[in-house]
Amino acid sequence: MSANVNYKRDVTNVRIILVVGPSGAGKSTALNALEDAGFSAVDNLPLSMIDQYIALEVETAKRQIVLAVDKRTTGFEKKVVEGLIKNLKLKFREECQIVYIHANPSEIIKRYQSTRRHHPLVESGNLNVAIESDFSAMKGLEELADIILDSTGSDPSAFRTMLLSRLGLPALNPVPLSIMSFSFRKGIPETAEYVFDTRFLANPHWKEGLRNLTGVELEVQRFVKNDEGFEPFMQNVTQIIELVLPTMQKAGRPQLGIAFGCTGGRHRSVTSAEYIASWAVKKKIKHVLEHLGL
Repeated sequence: MSANVNYKRDVTNVRIILVVGPSGAGKSTALNALEDAGFSAVDNLPLSMIDQYIALEVETAKRQIVLAVDKRTTGFEKKVVEGLIKNLKLKFREECQIVYIHANPSEIIKRYQSTRRHHPLVESGNLNVAIESDFSAMKGLEELADIILDSTGSDPSAFRTMLLSRLGLPALNPVPLSIMSFSFRKGIPETAEYVFDTRFLANPHWKEGLRNLTGVELEVQRFVKNDEGFEPFMQNVTQIIELVLPTMQKAGRPQLGIAFGCTGGRHRSVTSAEYIASWAVKKKIKHVLEHLGL
């Protein structure tokens, strides 16, 4: 099976990517990868609404979008999808790329069995029949694709890299480490995978001359770091980051969010976040730092 791939195109001009293929082949992974790369992603938008959506998002709002279509899509008929693809290519030419993703049926069976997910086309409990029906519905669409990808044997990380490479996009990751400080009074940040409570450390709030300062300032940092629990605590935090961050990236989760909280979100949590940011600089780990309580 071959693909008609134009490697010389300027990917910055690609405005629409249409992802087609059977369920379980990797469309969700593709959508997530392209969303990370800056595209607005929509899965299974009814076919009758695609033209309107493109008019709003691409032609009016000037966004780059990626759409996924499979047999679950409302209004799905092979002839309709063929007509959609031909119209998009006629109107947008090189600005539109069609990606067909497939995998061996045996591989898809293993994926559904290992994840215990329900195949969307299973009606009588027979997974093999559902996959055969899915492949039959897709037959011939790959001939209209600019890029054909076989995800058989690929883990999510390898598949993301393969997809972005074939599209001419850099296999980029967002800034891998997000560091936050916050106040427990205002709630825990939803984007943090790991939350560390720094309220066990000595509180500068009760130290004359430090109350109105923040953990960004050296006087407060020196006070907090003098707590005998600070260094052992930070050693444990950095060990967790060094252990977890590469594992998450390998699994296709490109960013690790860690948050430090204290009562007011101004002293201990800020000092801790600043410490980890400085450590990340020394380790050459790209990061963003945000103090939510300041």
